[in-house]
Amino acid sequence: PSQKGRVRLPSNCNSSTLDTEIVNQLDSIITTRVVPALFTVVFFLGLPANSIALWVLISKAKKMPSTILLINLAAGDLFFLSALPFKITYHFMGNNWIFGETLCRIVTAIFYGNMYCSVFFLMAISVDRYIGIVHPFCAKALRDWRRSTCASIVIWLVAIAAASVFTFVQQTKSFDAPSRITCHEIWASCSGYEWYTRYFLGLFIVGFAIPSVVIIFCYVLILVTLAKKNESYGRVIGFIALVLVMFILCFTPSNILLVLHYLETDWECHNQLYFWYTLALTLTSFNSCIDPFIYCYASNDFWTAVKETLWISRLGYTVSSEGTKKTKLTSSSDKEMGLIQ
Repeated sequence: PSQKGRVRLPSNCNSSTLDTEIVNQLDSIITTRVVPALFTVVFFLGLPANSIALWVLISKAKKMPSTILLINLAAGDLFFLSALPFKITYHFMGNNWIFGETLCRIVTAIFYGNMYCSVFFLMAISVDRYIGIVHPFCAKALRDWRRSTCASIVIWLVAIAAASVFTFVQQTKSFDAPSRITCHEIWASCSGYEWYTRYFLGLFIVGFAIPSVVIIFCYVLILVTLAKKNESYGRVIGFIALVLVMFILCFTPSNILLVLHYLETDWECHNQLYFWYTLALTLTSFNSCIDPFIYCYASNDFWTAVKETLWISRLGYTVSSEGTKKTKLTSSSDKEMGLIQ
């Protein structure tokens, strides 16, 4: 049949034998070595970075609006990182899933859920900063920890609802020639899943396109507002440029390839696009270990709190017995942008 499925499909959708082209893709160095190696780097960088960031934000920081959002961003990244060992094992074993159908559904849901959860929280952070700078007189009324908490709850509910789709449909498929069990790679049937195209197009619009416009709008207006002042904001401009560049690099390739993959009707291109989409997902995963360095570790106050937490003394710095005292953690760029409440 010529119906389109969600990912790579054998020419006979009910067959237990994989086409040679698909076998070559599943066994390629890219999918069995490069992809899991990159995931491994993300895991070992992101796990300690986000764990320390989350601990410091919870134990050291005052519950400012931005702090609430950063706590949830770090928690979401850690949730994603907890699923990576299963993906790493899967790819290193030649794209052979050994953990069962239930865990495949959960890992797939976490993978997609985190992507859009991170985008939503990055959007919320940009809106929070936009209000604090562009509309400073409204900031105290609009920016408080209760609103940030409510926004965080809504984001989690939306992300969970969007990703829960993967827990209700079969994700594994067994093959005899060659013997392997794929997870999320191949549909077991061509029929009944045509709605996936509309589903992923909806995810692209709501989970990437709209947030991208909001993020760019907020930071551009921030730059315009700061440009009207008679002070130098070189560090702020550099910070905003870094945020936008990392967002575009991490999320744009995978989302664009995902849409093209589902819109493509030629089977050869359809399969090839998914191959590159798999590689692009590794780039998206790097966002989980980059986030804490951009939004937390860029702050001198945050580094001080980390030193207190880890009991580190460097360059004559002595850990104070008051190290457990709550502090207001803000990055130097936030201070320059006037985001301190």
